[in-house]
Amino acid sequence: MPRFWKERKKAVVLAGLMFVQLLVLSLQVPLGQEASLFERTAFTVLSPIQNVVRGALRGVGNLWNRYVALRRVEDQNREYRDEVFRLRQENALLRDGLDRLTNRDEATAFLRGLGKAFVLAEVIGVDAVSPNKSIIINRGSRHGLRNQMPVVDAQGRLVGRIVNPIGPGEATVQLITDNLSSVGVRGVDHPVSGMLNGDTASGTCTLAYIPASDETLLEGEALVTNGYDSLFPPGLPAGIIVSIKSGGSLFKEIVVKPVFNFRQPAVIAVLTGPPGGGA
Repeated sequence: MPRFWKERKKAVVLAGLMFVQLLVLSLQVPLGQEASLFERTAFTVLSPIQNVVRGALRGVGNLWNRYVALRRVEDQNREYRDEVFRLRQENALLRDGLDRLTNRDEATAFLRGLGKAFVLAEVIGVDAVSPNKSIIINRGSRHGLRNQMPVVDAQGRLVGRIVNPIGPGEATVQLITDNLSSVGVRGVDHPVSGMLNGDTASGTCTLAYIPASDETLLEGEALVTNGYDSLFPPGLPAGIIVSIKSGGSLFKEIVVKPVFNFRQPAVIAVLTGPPGGGA
């Protein structure tokens, strides 16, 4: 090997390495506005991935925003439903209060014309087993109520009578539709009297002891109390005859529909005695 090469070998190798380094740098550093091969390759490979990732992130963000918006709408709807329910309840209570005041005023004005002392009451319960048997009212012994006192509705139509048990603030009313109820009645248009007996199962009454030969009473005729039982004052509307049949026995089979009208909460009156005012 020549002596020159031996002495310059390291310098030549160093010069070659510097040339290769400059060549690599020239491929990576852009000249003017032109991108390098490395940048173009990275851009070509990474840009689609970046676009997909950005779209996915945007979609997740939009989904989250819609979820939050839906939750807010759901919360608002729940608040609105609660508010509507509360307003409906308040409206029902107000209507109920107005109905009670109206019924009490009408009842007081009408019942004073009966010439009997009375106590107004409201229905607070109905016989759960047989609604046509009895009701419970919110007046009792401390209000002057006693056994066998007549009970009428706000228009003076016969409802029944007070029976035991009677408490200080509550009392039981036997309806005229109870099987054990009997009321002396007569026809309004024809002076024919009989006993109005209850029929719990059907919620109607039957008119008993009308002779099969009687041809005066007709379907649609009104019945009122006759006062013969010394319990109910005469003239209280009691029922309307809905059917008359001759069953081949001594007496006719007559079905009567009661005319009393009560609804929850109903205002009724207990006739407590002779004239003397109302409560």
